[in-house]
Amino acid sequence: MKLAPLLAVVLLAVSCASESKKIQSMSTPELKLRHAQLVEEVAQPPREKEKIEFELLWRWQAGDKAAYLPVFSL
Repeated sequence: MKLAPLLAVVLLAVSCASESKKIQSMSTPELKLRHAQLVEEVAQPPREKEKIEFELLWRWQAGDKAAYLPVFSL
């Protein structure tokens, strides 16, 4: 019985890690397109948008001029 909550936590951690890797593997134009889509959606989870903004900000600070967003909401 105690394994069910532990399994749920492990699956959640794996899911979050794979989402982060997915975002990191996307190209800058793909990230900017997805960000624009999320900005337009009214009922969207803020986590994905924030993760994409963080990745774009990190890339921009690392010198990727195409990753620039006029406003980072972080």
